[in-house]
Amino acid sequence: MIIATEFSWNQNGNPFIPIRSFTMQDILLPGRLVKDSWELKVATELDVDPAVEELSDQMNDRQRAAFKDKLQRYVRKSDRELIVAVHGGQTLGLVCVIEQAQFPPRFPEQKASHLRNFACGTQVLVHPSFRKQGVGGSLLARAEHWAHEQGLTGFWIVTHRKADWYKTHFGYQEIHRIDEKGVEKILMAKSFE
Repeated sequence: MIIATEFSWNQNGNPFIPIRSFTMQDILLPGRLVKDSWELKVATELDVDPAVEELSDQMNDRQRAAFKDKLQRYVRKSDRELIVAVHGGQTLGLVCVIEQAQFPPRFPEQKASHLRNFACGTQVLVHPSFRKQGVGGSLLARAEHWAHEQGLTGFWIVTHRKADWYKTHFGYQEIHRIDEKGVEKILMAKSFE
């Protein structure tokens, strides 16, 4: 039996997953994935419904409809990408990335000018059963690669829980704190230069 290992890129910039022989170390605990055994792919219209079905358990009907609408926009428009992580036909997670996004209200112009040529990750979402297994990190790395392919010079994202994760694992820096309806969020950014 062979399995996929370590995600990388071929000379054309396309995702490539080398394979190797199965070993006893690959035996999984229930609910755990073999590291990097999922496929990352650019989503199409056909991927939207499964992603919504698998990743919207905590959403009400209104939120689920808005989520589906957002994902459909990301597969239809050329200035953005929806990237999904799939394993065994199941959507494990996704990242939405756009070339240019609106900055949060009252965002300082000096900081905005610094981020104008940065892509924006508008959502990173991993199913709770598959968190802390590298899925989110691989999605973020693929989104950053997409941004770099577009000729953009960096990447920014807004988070309210994962600022330390972005900083520790990916080298993001805190740019600005935002209070949105009583919830503190942090805009994190990373330059590719």
